[in-house]
Amino acid sequence: MVITDEYAPGRRVDIHGDGQDGVVLMWHGRGPDERSALAPLAELITLSGVRVLAADWDSTAADHGRADVLGSLAYARRVAATLGIDPGAVVNVGWSLGATAALGLAVASDGPAHTVLLAPGDGPRAVSAVTGEALPAVFPAPVGRRTIDILHGSRDDISNPPLVHGLAARLRASGWAPTVTELAVDHSGIVGLAIDPETQSYVAAQEPFVLEAVDRVAATIVAAATSSS
Repeated sequence: MVITDEYAPGRRVDIHGDGQDGVVLMWHGRGPDERSALAPLAELITLSGVRVLAADWDSTAADHGRADVLGSLAYARRVAATLGIDPGAVVNVGWSLGATAALGLAVASDGPAHTVLLAPGDGPRAVSAVTGEALPAVFPAPVGRRTIDILHGSRDDISNPPLVHGLAARLRASGWAPTVTELAVDHSGIVGLAIDPETQSYVAAQEPFVLEAVDRVAATIVAAATSSS
């Protein structure tokens, strides 16, 4: 079951499932309004009784998507409250540039307790939607008990393994303790997608090794959501 709502005027979010065991907010990658790309992963997560909110956001906007990411987070927290779940327990999941947005929020003073980064970027081109600037050269130390899980593909030539492991090392140097899971997929496979060779658009992956990997991604997100709620 998927219901589409607005988290702000003209800004849409797909609500996957009606579970009450946790709430997950997901952000897609670069470009505007591509929430449907997250549907395969979102549907897997809902099988465990977790409600998933896949929100549109626009990284090309003048504010780099700040209003969208903060607005969708506020919406997700309101949804959690209506379910009797601590709004602070909403798990924030980002893929690709959405992971950069999620990381920028995670290291902010009022960031979420649990963040999952899927194929995150790093370096001067990795601009945080929260600040409008590149990720900091030195991350602030964590405030309270916060977790960051990083999952990425060994076959990813965009968020390649050295880049991702370097990001994890930078986080550890500032006192964070991220988990890092490397899976045998590429940049799109980490969220259960493949690229159709004819249309060059995303489609749900069918290869068994990709399905196995995205099952592990979903399990990591479910574990964070259910332990939080």
